[in-house]
Amino acid sequence: WVSFIEPGRFDGDVAFVTFDNHRNGDKKPYVFKTSDLGKTWKSITTSGIEGYALSIRQDMVNPNLLFLGTEFGLYISLDGGESWTRFENNMPKVGVRDMVIQPKANALVMGTHGRGVIIIDDISPLRQITPEVLNENLVFFETKPTILRDPGAGGGWFGGAGNFVGPNPNKSAQIVYYMKKRHTFGKMYVEIFDQSGNLLKELPAGKSGGINKVTMPTSLPKPKAAPTDNRMALFGSMSGPNLEEGTYKVVLTKGKQKYETSFELKYDENSPYTSEDRALQAETVMKLYDLTQDMAYVHHVLKSISDQSKELASANSKMAKKLKSLQSKCDEYRNSLVAMGGDGYVNEGEAIRERISNLYRQVIGYPGRPSQSQINRTDVLMDDMKEIYSELDEIINSDVTKVNKALTKKNESATAIVIQSKEEFLSDDKNKSGSGGSYEEWLELIK
Repeated sequence: WVSFIEPGRFDGDVAFVTFDNHRNGDKKPYVFKTSDLGKTWKSITTSGIEGYALSIRQDMVNPNLLFLGTEFGLYISLDGGESWTRFENNMPKVGVRDMVIQPKANALVMGTHGRGVIIIDDISPLRQITPEVLNENLVFFETKPTILRDPGAGGGWFGGAGNFVGPNPNKSAQIVYYMKKRHTFGKMYVEIFDQSGNLLKELPAGKSGGINKVTMPTSLPKPKAAPTDNRMALFGSMSGPNLEEGTYKVVLTKGKQKYETSFELKYDENSPYTSEDRALQAETVMKLYDLTQDMAYVHHVLKSISDQSKELASANSKMAKKLKSLQSKCDEYRNSLVAMGGDGYVNEGEAIRERISNLYRQVIGYPGRPSQSQINRTDVLMDDMKEIYSELDEIINSDVTKVNKALTKKNESATAIVIQSKEEFLSDDKNKSGSGGSYEEWLELIK
């Protein structure tokens, strides 16, 4: 049986044909190429191909890039069919009966005859492989600019097992490179720098021989936030702002060697929002992002002082009264900053923590210019936060200092109340959002 015919995409005299003879008990692959309109044929089958041939496609950009579908998966040739390699990156051994290359998305879409539709999102790195590239120790591939997604209302489809879902391509920036051999000795990692040369993130590097892909998130992590029982405020601390549009430097360290490349982040050119409006929105979002983390830190410090005071009071009867007084003062002030005591279903009022998060949610959810009211409210919250920090400084520099002096008066090595710095708090992964402070925790709450 003639299972597939693929006319050449670059030369009208070229065609590729696959034959299937498994109905006669012959499960060998048969793949042929003609370069003279079918007058003569050349077999391009090699010994490494498993399963009878079902489909073949020639890439529309690189004439030497061929895709072969067999009963047992996908094979790729980079040299016009002279050699073939099985594609094994999350590709099961299923029959690939048809393939289509989507030109805009550079995606290879495979039909497996009842077993699903499988998509390789971006085949552009394969198009860039040449004999010269294969002889290099490490080569970066060119990637398209990553389009920054405008935030939306969010949501998802909560269906059952009967739904068929093809997830969208990864929203992260892609750093793609080829390595001739697997890296085995010495450190290997990737560093990302912004336009000002500041280190944004360090990422683990792919160490395999062949094509490696490292993904860089295009948004900051969600802010650390104080706990709350206000459901709308909870949603206001679930996402981080986008990185700025521009070119980002990439440095890959491989042992003692360093390799450099870059990637570009862009906004959708069809977006109706101007660069000036986006800049003001980004500035306002970052102010509210920082305020969210400021409030988380203040709440953390007050709770830490309270917890330490309680523990020390139980072990020091002479200081118990002062320690309990400090504990009570911290608890009272901390509770005035957040709305707690609810069940996660009904909004339990608004304190400054909730005002910050609700405004953050509103501004980050719209990529255009914030309203003047939102800008003014942001300024008010920044002034309020200055007063909160002043109150916290007073507690630390007065109350905590006096208690610590009394605790260490006769023994300087005695246990005293320790205050974690803001830098330590933000860098410590254990200091995550409190009760109701994450989407996952909230989902568990409403189940």
